[in-house]
Order: sequence, then C-alpha cells, then structure tokens
Amino acid sequence: MMVSKIDARILEILQRDVRTPISKIAKEVGLSENGVRYRLEKLEKGGYIKSYTILLNPKKFGKRILAIFNLEIEPKEMRSTLPKLVTLDEFIKIYQTTGQFSINAVGLFDNENNLTSFINNKLLIEFSIQNYTVEIVMRKVKDTDYEI
Repeated sequence: MMVSKIDARILEILQRDVRTPISKIAKEVGLSENGVRYRLEKLEKGGYIKSYTILLNPKKFGKRILAIFNLEIEPKEMRSTLPKLVTLDEFIKIYQTTGQFSINAVGLFDNENNLTSFINNKLLIEFSIQNYTVEIVMRKVKDTDYEI
C-alpha cells in the first residue's frame, strides 16, 4: 500500500523535525488535529513509522573512528555467530549479505588503538572468521535513512 499525498506530506514534516506540534502539521496539510492524529496512528500501525527518536552525535561521546567490517564467517557457524555479534557494543549496525563476505558491520571506536584491540583481542579470538577487511571511514558523504 502506498501512502496518500497528505500522509506523505505529514511524514516529510516529521522527518524535518519530529518535534513539530500536531497543530502546526494540521495547518500545513489542511486537516484537523484529530485528522492528523488518526493518520499518524494508521501509519504507525501499518509499519510506515518505525519510531520517533533522537540521533546522538557519536563524536561528542568520544567515538572518533567509524569502521566498516566485511566478515567472512564459516557457513556452519553462521547461525550461532549472528546472535553473538549482536551483543557487541562496538557494532552499531550488522547486515547479513551475499557475496564473499557474509556479514557487513559498522562499528564505532574511540581511536585506532581501540579499533586494533577490538579486532585482535575480541573479534578474531571469539568468532570463527575465515577472512575479513576493515575500512575506516574518512568522511561521510551521505548518511540518511529512508526519506520520502
């Protein structure tokens, strides 16, 4: 099911600023406040809105290194490895992928020593990794979630 033009406009407003008051949204889209609330509830129940959240700046918390990990896991170990990878606080995103590397993960680290220690003392010790690469992100060019 696609969203209506009004629903899409409501979502655009909230993507710009999730704290936009219902009254302001109602004025912008030409609906009553209850009409906006009804549409938001419908969008939430339909799974179009996953959550209302804040985004933190990792650098303000000392996380200066963003690293992308490509991990080749032994196929017979995949089922037991994924739940253990999820428990690692260093990884903020984990994807099971196709191709040579079966896992793509994104991690945050204070510095390069922290990253190296994580790789050598945790990742390669605790997991059945056949092969891996790690790239340090030099600059974010585009970093968005899905937008309308």
